[in-house]
Amino acid sequence: MKAIIALGSLFIAVVFAGCLGSSSSSTAPTLAFAYVVGQGDNGVHAFTETSTGDLQTLAVPSFATNPVPVSIALHPSKNFLYVANLTANTVAGFTVDHVAGILTPVGTAVPPTPACVAPATCSNPIGVAIDSGGHFLFLLNQGSASPAVAASISVFSIDTTRGLLTPIAGSPFSFASLVAPNPQFMVISPTANFLYVSNGASSNISAFSIGSNGVLTEVAGSPFPVGAGATVAGLAIDPKGQFLYAADSTNNDIASFSIAGSGTLTTVAGSPFRSDFGPAAVAVDSTSSFLYSANKPANSVSAFKISSGVLTQIAGSPFALTTTGTVGAPQPTFLTVDATNTFLLVANQGTSNISVFGIKATDGTLGLITDSPFGVGVQPQWIVSTQ
Repeated sequence: MKAIIALGSLFIAVVFAGCLGSSSSSTAPTLAFAYVVGQGDNGVHAFTETSTGDLQTLAVPSFATNPVPVSIALHPSKNFLYVANLTANTVAGFTVDHVAGILTPVGTAVPPTPACVAPATCSNPIGVAIDSGGHFLFLLNQGSASPAVAASISVFSIDTTRGLLTPIAGSPFSFASLVAPNPQFMVISPTANFLYVSNGASSNISAFSIGSNGVLTEVAGSPFPVGAGATVAGLAIDPKGQFLYAADSTNNDIASFSIAGSGTLTTVAGSPFRSDFGPAAVAVDSTSSFLYSANKPANSVSAFKISSGVLTQIAGSPFALTTTGTVGAPQPTFLTVDATNTFLLVANQGTSNISVFGIKATDGTLGLITDSPFGVGVQPQWIVSTQ
């Protein structure tokens, strides 16, 4: 691990010195694999991420799934990857080849799993997430069987040997706090059994505890208000499970909450914190030191230093996304810190490519790598990275 960190630091130094180029990326060793879904086709697009941060298409560039793939969850074991398919009302599972990056559908001639099992009905799964123990998969559905409740959450147990999914008793679960406007995003604590859902223009966040059997129970006090007139989309929880961050695209800021042992959310003093125009998504690095937001209409990424949930913008923030060689504006909609904590990958829906920034470990400063952005062939809206 120390050798990897040292190697990453070396390459970051190169990134910020402005010496990184395509000639070095062609021979650079593989650092991780990146998987992307987005509007444009019904596939999971796969890339090799080199130690210089460059993204290179795999020999098998994509893997078919149902229409329309919108989000991805990686199992904690890194052995399985799951995709929520919006219009097909399914979740597809794949095994991950850690040597070649190839994805193989789970099971033997098993089709993707329906979001709901008859007689229950639910539709438009918009998000997928897995608990930290890897026992259960959760599917956030924007449509529901009940006319009074506009959304539901399907829960499946995971066969950790083969990756197959089985709906648990009572699934899908509907809650009054998930009434329209449609919920937008779902995140699970990496250290405790709590699940959170952003409720868009409802200006709040729903919180649920996850039982040992996967059953969801709403946390007392849920939903928790974010702010007057807030439109809440992207959520992120720091790896220590202490704080939750929410992107408010209407008020152009990031709301910060401390997470209690009961799962309740309490606004951090000084929150919300100003971002650039229209933040749509947020991501936290693996050290819980830095937070980044994708600002869609501003075509930028804001960077913050984290101290006990308080956010302070890093010098140089916001960082502009390049438009060189592209048609239109980037319009970033999602971002993630890669598996090595060395690079930030940003999904640009407007230009159908991915921008890659090097992260300076000492202060969180961002620097676009030389060959960025990288074409995807779809309008990317979700990225995961794994070694």
